[in-house]
Amino acid sequence: MARGRRQSPRNHNLWGTIALKRLLASVALLPFLLAACDSKPAADAPAQTAATTAPASPLPPAPIPDPAAANFQHDPALDVFGYYFTETPVQVGNWKLRSVNMGMPSDFASWEEGKRPSNYGPFFLEFEDVSSPTAENELGQVNHTVSFRLQADSYRVDAQEVVFRSKDPRVGEVVFSGMFNVAALKAAKAAGPAGGAQTVLTGGLQIGAERIRNISFLYFAGD
Repeated sequence: MARGRRQSPRNHNLWGTIALKRLLASVALLPFLLAACDSKPAADAPAQTAATTAPASPLPPAPIPDPAAANFQHDPALDVFGYYFTETPVQVGNWKLRSVNMGMPSDFASWEEGKRPSNYGPFFLEFEDVSSPTAENELGQVNHTVSFRLQADSYRVDAQEVVFRSKDPRVGEVVFSGMFNVAALKAAKAAGPAGGAQTVLTGGLQIGAERIRNISFLYFAGD
């Protein structure tokens, strides 16, 4: 039986060296292969679109409330237009209260919206100087020629109460607080001038340091 041919140690070392070189070459190429796998062509990458957001439209400025509007309040359903005369004279010094005057609901609304002419308001008191000369007006009434209108610094007019506040150097602080007889006021308005005088408003009045209580007012619609 023939014996197998034995490899010499030299040949064995040669094959080991070749195998080691191949292994080292494979290891050296491994990073490049991994990098090639991780990198993708730019064409394969999904297109990234930048999100564009339209600029928000600026909000309109908020209306600035009139801080004085809270001082003026009325009930728009209550028609108080007319002139109110005291049943008995009300006077402090030379200044006599001629009348309390109230406008139409639209006059109150305009005033509370900030439309405030200097010569007229929806609620004012008129005083006359009793030491001044007198003259007859177009209605045949005799009044003193020196008078002034006192506009309200604040008021409240509704079916529960009537409040007026103001001040003037000639008479000082003026405050009226009273209440309508709403049924009598409506009856007086419905009857007109032929209905006779009716008490429709009562209250108290402070003029300067003087306080006058239990004042009754008669209604006159005017011409």
